[in-house]
Amino acid sequence: MHKEELQKNIFDCIVIGKGLIGSAAAKYLSLNNSNVAVIGPDEPTGDISKSVIFSSHYDSGRVQRIIGKDAVWTRLNQQSVKHYPALEKESGIEFHWGVGCFYVTPDEDDPYLEQLHELEKEFDISYQLFENGEAINKACNDFVFPGKTTGMFQPSPAGHINPRYLIKAQLTVFEKNGGSIFNEVVNSIAYEDDKIILTSLQGNVYHTKKILFTPGAFANFFGLLPQKLAVRLKSETIILARVSEAEAQRLENLPSLLYEIKTDEFDSVYLIRPVQYPDGNYYLKMGTNLAKDIFFNTLEEIQEWFKNGNSDEHLETQKQVLIQVMPDLKAEAFFTKRCIITYTETGRPYVGKADDKAVYVATGGNGYGAMCSDELGRVAAHLVKEEKLPGEYPDDAFRVVFA
Repeated sequence: MHKEELQKNIFDCIVIGKGLIGSAAAKYLSLNNSNVAVIGPDEPTGDISKSVIFSSHYDSGRVQRIIGKDAVWTRLNQQSVKHYPALEKESGIEFHWGVGCFYVTPDEDDPYLEQLHELEKEFDISYQLFENGEAINKACNDFVFPGKTTGMFQPSPAGHINPRYLIKAQLTVFEKNGGSIFNEVVNSIAYEDDKIILTSLQGNVYHTKKILFTPGAFANFFGLLPQKLAVRLKSETIILARVSEAEAQRLENLPSLLYEIKTDEFDSVYLIRPVQYPDGNYYLKMGTNLAKDIFFNTLEEIQEWFKNGNSDEHLETQKQVLIQVMPDLKAEAFFTKRCIITYTETGRPYVGKADDKAVYVATGGNGYGAMCSDELGRVAAHLVKEEKLPGEYPDDAFRVVFA
């Protein structure tokens, strides 16, 4: 590589991973430093047989709630949605719709609902409680729940986001700030004096002072991290119900749904109103945990799942769940889609140092990362720049656990 060419590939910080957390972190890192790069593959299109990296953000609908599992998750969610209007304005890309979100549970002693009063006082959050299924059905007659359920409704800014558009918005602002984007896969890292040398599968070489890993489910592969992370990787299957444009318009104000039903076959339903996908059609999305979900141990297992996994074996089960919750839905066809979830040992994301050098990591959404990815990116960027978390988070809020 010529000297002039090499100079172009020297950065103060490189973010490895171009997903939801990585794109947000790159944007925040670029606010006061244009010499930042983000390296990661684009979404695979067409023939995916030769693709190496996959992700769950290849999607157009994700639930956005404000009240999380605890105070840390709630702060992450709340801060993220506070940043959305400015990000939409600066990027010119709309990605957030505040249609509200229902949480419904058959559990009389649901721990999520039991914490509401404390979180309401701490974060000044509004919500509406429902004592039984009939009350929920009356409030939103597109849903049907058994009488022995209780629930809660969070108004706007709860609702849903488009993860593809959110990433596009983050990277648009990142580029405006002078950041550099490379559509490549890093597969080798070497340390030399005070610099770190990265090589991609495409054969390009990059030099940097600091690295922030935001690799999603692929953190432990390619031997890039000094130590492997303690994570569990699970398959996730969603069902997409294609509807007409008229049906999508009829349901345009349908709130998002989190339904904590549990059976031997499935549990934890989440649902987003019909939105337009890249193929031009409108789809209502629903996902669940399934008894037949797969836990992955190798890169090859994940690649096989995304390329050839038999997600259609779950189609009838998920179709029946959707019809049970929305019996009046006018669906034209049903399809399944394959995703992956990264679970951490702590139940919260990992944001911390990966070694005693200049290597940092931010990963592990536990199924909730999309809705708070903007704030997770800000937290990670703050750590890289200041060597500590933002003051509003406890020091151990995002403790990294190694395998």
